[in-house]
Amino acid sequence: MLRRTSAGLAAALLLSFGCGRSGPPNVLLVVLDTVSAEHVGLELPELGHTPHLDQLAREGVSFRRAFSTAPWTQPALASLFTSRMPSSHGVVRIRHVLPESAVTLAEQLRAAGYDTAGFVTHRLLARKLGYAQGFSHWDESHIRGHEGITSKQVTDAALAWLEQRRGDAPFFLFVHYFDPHFVYQHHPAHDLTAGYAGPLRPGMDIWKLREMREQLSSADVEYLVGLYREEIAFTDEQLGRLLGELRALGVEDETVVALVADHGEEFMQRGWIGHTNSLYDELLRIPFVLRLPRVWEPRREDVPVSILDLAPTLLAAAGLAPDAGAEGISLVPYLGAGAPPVPAHDVFAEVSFTSPREDVRREETVFQTALIRGDLKLVHDLAKRSFSLYDRRSDPGEQSDVAASHPEAEALRGALSAWEAQRSGAPAALLAPSAEELEQLRALGYVQ
Repeated sequence: MLRRTSAGLAAALLLSFGCGRSGPPNVLLVVLDTVSAEHVGLELPELGHTPHLDQLAREGVSFRRAFSTAPWTQPALASLFTSRMPSSHGVVRIRHVLPESAVTLAEQLRAAGYDTAGFVTHRLLARKLGYAQGFSHWDESHIRGHEGITSKQVTDAALAWLEQRRGDAPFFLFVHYFDPHFVYQHHPAHDLTAGYAGPLRPGMDIWKLREMREQLSSADVEYLVGLYREEIAFTDEQLGRLLGELRALGVEDETVVALVADHGEEFMQRGWIGHTNSLYDELLRIPFVLRLPRVWEPRREDVPVSILDLAPTLLAAAGLAPDAGAEGISLVPYLGAGAPPVPAHDVFAEVSFTSPREDVRREETVFQTALIRGDLKLVHDLAKRSFSLYDRRSDPGEQSDVAASHPEAEALRGALSAWEAQRSGAPAALLAPSAEELEQLRALGYVQ
């Protein structure tokens, strides 16, 4: 059931558009698949390969310490759409189906009169897995698998939808970009790998790369990172086209733009290539930018926030309250000029990843939870029955476990254990993959 925000907040949001739209704002949600915060310019401006994302961050509110709820796509996007942790919405394993009972962001906006459209490029976000709930228009025709390059095509489709819209209803447009996900392809127009002369090549099999891990030199790893950043740069170019269309249509000032990633990517920080198997920052810390011109004051925020906070924020911007089961907070009260700072709040993450194959390899299996409080992160490995604590102010790479000596270790352990004990919800229904789909998952690095 939809619940309205207070009349005062809703009125303030609507009046802030001045001579523009007389109703709630449009919403553009952009999700970059597999993009770590450390690989874009809003984190490191000197990188220079994400000019459109960087400009969006300068014009909006960028959160330097934003975290996903999980280190892979299915549970993370289900959390974004529902503002619930994976253990609450139930999507914790490959091919789990987001339940019809889940109340999604798109369903809430559609019920409030929004024209809703989604364009996706990852097979783990297919309609049959429940992610189309609430979208009046859903396009998954650009899913191409691990070798496909799809950012231009999905942008073309989204732009066509925007240009062909009729009527005065506000829109909610969700655009998902898959290209930064493995396989790492070369983009000559965004060349970041010139001069490399080692054994690696674009498009190599992920499991072949993982077999070579012990032999990879620092130059080899830098080459992989270069390819990955080329993929991000190519996607950023398409992001620029998408944002440019808002200006061309004259709706930029009345459109909330939200940009996030679902999770990040590891390049041998823990001896792995890819994602799914840990809760360290390279997999959890994501770009997170919100822009609403003339309403939200551009700035950078350092308080940890969660991808759970996105749906309540977008709903509040539309004058709506989140579903009663939402676990995130709305950031809207803290975004305007003179607003109070974003309140400190605990951020949680979890992963229960196992292969859908029967012959499971140990390195494909992980059961962990994490609590982020300020600069501290506590990780609980449930399989090993161990806790690790990292002070990311003095140890941003999370290399030194201080659980045995840090004065806050015991309090954090108690808070995480209490949260684990309160986790609710049953695992979602499982849609078993076909032999073809299993092979596609193998090529993407999810199964051996």
